[in-house]
Amino acid sequence: MTKRGSLFGSKTETAAPPAAEPAPVTESRPYLVAENRRYPVAKTRENKRVATVYLAPEVLMQLKVLAAKEETTLQELLVEGVNKVFESRQMGRLA
Repeated sequence: MTKRGSLFGSKTETAAPPAAEPAPVTESRPYLVAENRRYPVAKTRENKRVATVYLAPEVLMQLKVLAAKEETTLQELLVEGVNKVFESRQMGRLA
């Protein structure tokens, strides 16, 4: 039985599949494609940055249940919470 060669030892190049040409951006699309991005951006996220929070599983579950009961989204509940923090510090609503 012969030993198989290392996957990292030989660097044979394979032909890359031809790149698909992206579809033109039209007004009917619900997102924008910025010139410096490789992916579409939803209009609701335009000019916004992401902030991440780590929550215990039971906290996240409680937030999801609350969102379902109020027929809203986690995003809207979290923005409401951020605004409450700003208001409690007399900074005004920004989010």
